[in-house]
Order: sequence, then C-alpha cells, then structure tokens
Amino acid sequence: MTRFLIFAVLFLAVATVSFYAVMYIATGAAQDGGLGPVFMYLFLIVPGLLVALLDWLVARTSMPAIVTTTVVAYGLSVLALALLLGSSQQILPLGLILAIPAAVCSWLSDRPEASATA
Repeated sequence: MTRFLIFAVLFLAVATVSFYAVMYIATGAAQDGGLGPVFMYLFLIVPGLLVALLDWLVARTSMPAIVTTTVVAYGLSVLALALLLGSSQQILPLGLILAIPAAVCSWLSDRPEASATA
C-alpha cells in the first residue's frame, strides 16, 4: 500500500519537474507556468499507477526492482512517443520523463526485509 501511495503522490510531481527539465535541455526554451503542471498531473495519473503496479510485481521477483522498473518505464515511454510523434530527435531524451520518476519512486519504496533477531 505504501508503494502505491509513494507512486501516486511523488511520481506525478517528479514527472512534472523532469518534463520541464528535459524540455528545457532539449529545446532551450522555458515553458510557461500556466496550466501545464495541471495537465501533466492529469495526463500522468494512469502511467504512474501502472508503473507502481509494475514495480510491485517486479519487487516480488528476484530481479532488482529499481533497474527493471526504470528500464521498462523508459522503453514504454519511448515506444509510446514513437507511435505518437513518429520520427523525431527528441524521442530518446523524452523517455527520461517517465524513467526518472520511476527510478526515484522505486528507490523510495524499496524497503529491505526486516531481519528477525533471536
């Protein structure tokens, strides 16, 4: 439950910040501050919860959750952008918009197992 709460709250904020940072680095233009963050929150609710589900499923396996979640989130975002935008130079940097918050949230929600002391 904590994992989904971290992803629901923090994923949206980190994704919005990473979107503006990547767009500024890729294009060099500053973004307007109007309704952009509101639309980013609304647009990223579903991907954030899907990445949380992916992270929860991967955490139950022997694979490292942070690496796997980050790579899959990056790959899926690049694939979605390639389908939406077609051929563009910014597709690979734009994949970081979901990869950065996926890595941060997965790292924060990764708790070591409590060891029993006897």
